[in-house]
Amino acid sequence: MNTGILLLWGIWDALYQRCTRLRYIEKGKNIFRIVLLPYRGESLITSDQRQINRGDMIIKLHIHNYLFARLCRDVKDEVRLVLMLRRHIVHSLPQLADYLRMLPERDQIKGIVGTTMLHKGVEPLGFTVSDVPMSWFFRYKRWYLRLMLRIIHPQGKERVMNWNEHMPLKRVYMSKEELFRRYLPVEEIGESSR
Repeated sequence: MNTGILLLWGIWDALYQRCTRLRYIEKGKNIFRIVLLPYRGESLITSDQRQINRGDMIIKLHIHNYLFARLCRDVKDEVRLVLMLRRHIVHSLPQLADYLRMLPERDQIKGIVGTTMLHKGVEPLGFTVSDVPMSWFFRYKRWYLRLMLRIIHPQGKERVMNWNEHMPLKRVYMSKEELFRRYLPVEEIGESSR
């Protein structure tokens, strides 16, 4: 990846961070940034049959694209890139579960929800996947994520051109209870339910 582009992206990312409510789980080490907010979409049923409804408090997941771009700047192989992202997600989920467990608002939070084009293979991690409505917001988000893919992916320009309309944006989500069950030690799960 071009060093100048990465430098400009870093400046933009720092400004973006200051202007949003995004929180770091562990800055520089966790692939996720999050924001607490009321859920605004259609009702969701998680893999453990819990429901997330409009107005429920959620943790909105954001992959920290700039961090990931820095971590994989010299990677040229697509398979290695995908495996790196998966490894960072698997490493980050226990930290996310512990972060949620420690939040004062944890009892009100129903689950974690994200929107991504990188949804293949997330079900074994505990996520459920569903379509998003193609509103103006999701069309913008899809454009933005395609731009990120073009920058990060070793064959980004070709990949985006080949995928064209076949890059569906999906919602990925998991209940708080499933996140705790999968990613917290048993003794900490007990503490979370007190």
